[in-house]
Amino acid sequence: MLNKSNFLTELKKRIIYADGAMGTVLQQSGFKIGCPEELNLTNPELIKSVHKSYLDVGANILITNTFGGNGMKLKQYRLESKLKEINQAGVRIAKEVIENAKSSDCLVAADISELGEYIEPLGELTFDQAYDFYYEQMAALSEADIFFIETISDIKILKAALIAAKEFNKIIVVSMTFEGLRTPTGTDVKTYVKIADSLGADIIGANCSCGPKEMYSVAKIIAENTNKPIIIKPNAGLPKLIGGKTIFGSNIEEFCEYSKQFIDLGVNILGGCCGTNPEFIKNLVENTKHLNFVTRNVPLKTCFCSRTKTVELNNKTLIIGERINPTGRLSFREELKEGKIDTIRKEALLQKQQGASLLDINVGVPGTDEVSNLIKAINLVQSFVDLPLVIDTCNKDALEAALKYCEGKPLINSVNANINSLNNILPLVKKYGAAIIVLCLDKEGVPKTVEKRIEIAERIIQEAKNLGIPKEDIIVDCLTLTMATDPKNEEIILNAVKEIKQRGYRTVLGVSNISYGLPNRSEINQKFFSKASNGGLDLAILNPLDNVQREDTNINLNFEVKDVDYENLSTEMQLSSAIVNGDKNNISEIVQRSLIELSPLKINDILISGLEEVGKKFNAKKIFLPHVLLSADAMKIAFNILKEKLTNDNNKSPIKIVFATVENDVHDIGKNIVVAILESYGYQIIDLGKDVSMDKIINTALTEKANLIALSALMTTTAPEMEKIIKKLNEHKIKIPVLIGGAVITEDYAGDIGAAYSADALSAVRKIKEVIKNDEKNN
Repeated sequence: MLNKSNFLTELKKRIIYADGAMGTVLQQSGFKIGCPEELNLTNPELIKSVHKSYLDVGANILITNTFGGNGMKLKQYRLESKLKEINQAGVRIAKEVIENAKSSDCLVAADISELGEYIEPLGELTFDQAYDFYYEQMAALSEADIFFIETISDIKILKAALIAAKEFNKIIVVSMTFEGLRTPTGTDVKTYVKIADSLGADIIGANCSCGPKEMYSVAKIIAENTNKPIIIKPNAGLPKLIGGKTIFGSNIEEFCEYSKQFIDLGVNILGGCCGTNPEFIKNLVENTKHLNFVTRNVPLKTCFCSRTKTVELNNKTLIIGERINPTGRLSFREELKEGKIDTIRKEALLQKQQGASLLDINVGVPGTDEVSNLIKAINLVQSFVDLPLVIDTCNKDALEAALKYCEGKPLINSVNANINSLNNILPLVKKYGAAIIVLCLDKEGVPKTVEKRIEIAERIIQEAKNLGIPKEDIIVDCLTLTMATDPKNEEIILNAVKEIKQRGYRTVLGVSNISYGLPNRSEINQKFFSKASNGGLDLAILNPLDNVQREDTNINLNFEVKDVDYENLSTEMQLSSAIVNGDKNNISEIVQRSLIELSPLKINDILISGLEEVGKKFNAKKIFLPHVLLSADAMKIAFNILKEKLTNDNNKSPIKIVFATVENDVHDIGKNIVVAILESYGYQIIDLGKDVSMDKIINTALTEKANLIALSALMTTTAPEMEKIIKKLNEHKIKIPVLIGGAVITEDYAGDIGAAYSADALSAVRKIKEVIKNDEKNN
């Protein structure tokens, strides 16, 4: 018997089976266009039949027909006013199927997925808006047994959904979708698992995106990085459009064979995604139910994450770069008062180049808007540096704002034993899945003895444990005091570190404080760092640009610094570097200065070369979508300055492209990204939006005298609209080339219907140049 109270316990004893695809079966039943979630109201018997077909073949989890039931998605169908009704009906239908079958071994999971928009700065949504959309849908789904947050492609969206889900007393399952071993926005599998685990997911997994063969590597990494139960729901292979039909590349035999391998990894829940049906699930159950359950025992480690990288503590002392801090730096303070963040960009890059593993961010200046400045600083640093962040503020509002916009798992600096600090900081640590620095400090100040520091640390640690903050996420700072006031301070600090380490906790120290008020500070810091490192210090807060090194190891932080100061670069390098680094703050001034010595055309060529370098790094997976969009934004700013001058110089209008998502397809997140990239290259984009009719697309292209039509489709049911548009163009002998793309579109399909094909935004740039050149040659 399976119920809400014993579900997680049962997962430790046996394999549980989720159902297969809802959309695939609905399409096979004749459903073609419209909002599938609306069928909960207009054709509940059809949805019941799908659920019953999965229950009959052994599914233990029925996933509701509410995948796109959030306010943003329903608004695209003008159904937002029926959100509550649609979602409640989805849960009710699944429950009725279980009750009618008198099944005692099946639960209902409320299906929750993407919003169709990213959180800023990658998209237009604020974190709070994303949270509200999810909370609204989850409230309507509250009668379900499980919340299943699936097919998520962006880690910040997952974070908003997961935090909203924790407001309800539900079992929370999270599942991301991957392209290879990273999400479309750059998060690797290990980092996703660490973030999801720290945020409180009960079950972690992957679904969609690919077939079981390709998903094996993803499942293996998940299994190696968490002790939480794992869910794997692959597609029935990679989907391809052949002859206007969607064909999936995996058969039932291969699907079942890889499912056996998933069980060997320690996967707890198996099911199917796109292309699967009750026959897949029937064979899955029959072929795997006899297999032995595998128990995993993954060692728990202290780690911190950015969007694209996980940093784990090991036996070496890692460096927290301290230079993004206005204390004692008048020019930086004045810059923050003016709302500027140039110094932050420079310091982040320099400290990474000098060996920092994490970056401390402190922008607290009296008389400034710390909340706004901290959000700007975090968004900026995350856009081009892949290091985890240390959020350094005593302002509760600023801290929570920063935690919302932090893409990974940060370290908070810090909490002390004062009651206000405990009450303000620790609940945020738990809510947002962060790690925390514990200061050995109470209302009486910094203790003079080792014993007192340990006592304070233990008091705070117990409060943290009471809230469910794990031991691995607690880092103790024994507080470095200068030897200028007492030479014994060094011995006290080192002994305190040793004692904390013996109790099994990680440690951190502000190294440079030891030499405050003394001559030869660098030498003193170096020796103290070496002693502390030898004593087991895990993290050192210091200036990586100082010549500080550990004498008896290979740790050397005095690397060669790549100069990022524009004053020391040539005009050409200033332009290129601003684009490569996505420097929106300085690009305008750099372009204006460059016009004094270079022609607009020359400047444009340099900027385009910079964008091409960004494209090479993206294709090599050295940078990811957030960085690309930042560079595109910088390029748009530059191009707007050059646009009029370029037109005058060339006496040539820019290339015009009519862009649209085809009729009956309401997905446009991919299209919007491509539009942003193309505009940065100077193309004139006429964006018609989503769900655009064939006649409107063709008429607009003719009226605007477009050089190209670009079409997007995400659904296999809407992709044939592309072929209809091309046929009509050919029938009327309209010679406008067409470029197509989207998740379900392949190069073979494009060739079959007579279109050019692009797999992503940056390859679209190259393809458009090629298509326009060929069109001009032929005409």
